Amino acid sequence: MGGFMRLRWDKLLELARGTEENNDKKHHVFEKSVIEGKATPEEIIAFAEELLEKNNRIEAEKLLENLISHPEINGLNLVKVCDLLEKIGNYEAAFNGYSELKSRGEMDAYPIYCMGRLLEIEGRLVDAISYHREAVSIEPGNPECYFRLGVAYTKNHQYEEAEKSYRHAIMLDPTHSKSYTNLGYILDMNGKQDVAMQQFLKAVQHDPKSAEAHFNLGALFGDDGNKQQAINEFRVGLELLPTCVEGRYNLGMALVNEGQYEEAMDEFKKILKLESDNVNAFFFIGYLYYRKGLYEKGLRYLKRASELNPGNAKILFYVGECFNNLERSEEALGYYKEVVNINPYDRKAYFSLAVTYEKQGDIGKARQCYRKAASGRDVKQKSIKREILE
Repeated sequence: MGGFMRLRWDKLLELARGTEENNDKKHHVFEKSVIEGKATPEEIIAFAEELLEKNNRIEAEKLLENLISHPEINGLNLVKVCDLLEKIGNYEAAFNGYSELKSRGEMDAYPIYCMGRLLEIEGRLVDAISYHREAVSIEPGNPECYFRLGVAYTKNHQYEEAEKSYRHAIMLDPTHSKSYTNLGYILDMNGKQDVAMQQFLKAVQHDPKSAEAHFNLGALFGDDGNKQQAINEFRVGLELLPTCVEGRYNLGMALVNEGQYEEAMDEFKKILKLESDNVNAFFFIGYLYYRKGLYEKGLRYLKRASELNPGNAKILFYVGECFNNLERSEEALGYYKEVVNINPYDRKAYFSLAVTYEKQGDIGKARQCYRKAASGRDVKQKSIKREILE
């Protein structure tokens, strides 16, 4: 859910970055030095940052790639180069930079840790695990190395190994909030909700600003039926991380379950500002308009949801409901029939079919559908989802 934590190395990065004010003052000097081939690594980095701010990615990327093999670049500046290359999305070059740092024997486990994390991004999880194990062997007292190993194990569905890694990180640092959060995720996934709750509470205790821990607490409170507490936790999480789409979705769902439809509508509309093609947001906005009796508005959003997720029986059902309430029964019938083709046991769809046929005077078909509605069974919907912290 975004980002990673560099415990012991943050200060090193800050030392490498310098200040924005000083960079601005030296910009023209740096540019001249770079053009003349006299620039120091620090000046080249500063100039590359200026180019990136002006969206000149290609030139900035060339400068940064060439810096990896620069004879005068030190470890701190090489870290800065790798960090910028990663932000650009050039993971291969960033990996090569960290590999150069590793070959120098500088900064202990840090370059190996970063190489493993880049391999995770590329989906090479087995290789990532190997690098994180190496990092652990070099710095066995560093909880962040164990945490990162746990993340790689979790992504690779090796949950038992992941749990051990998170617990080891906590043993080394009892305040390691991210490890509590991810340990809680695994325990929850294994059906141990009570123990998971304790882990999330510890995560918040040690880091009250952990949005992810608040989101996970909210999800568990929601599953336990403590709806208002769930809403509270989601709100806290969103104050800390307002761009989290999953958090807004979970808050919207909790508000729907509490009957607070106007506030829920606001949350789903905020999601569309963050993700213009979010099918869940389109569906729930349409659904809420349907609940308010604004069927034309509901149709617009529900049809868009159906375009984004074709063949979804739940969406199709409410499109049919909107048409039915607009007295467009033929169109409604078409959608209800699609629903029962997808899910032959959908009682609500058969009941709506029966009502629609009865309106049209087709009593025989209405009776058949009423019987199927009485004998069918509903498919359970998925519960609120949670994700690991990266």
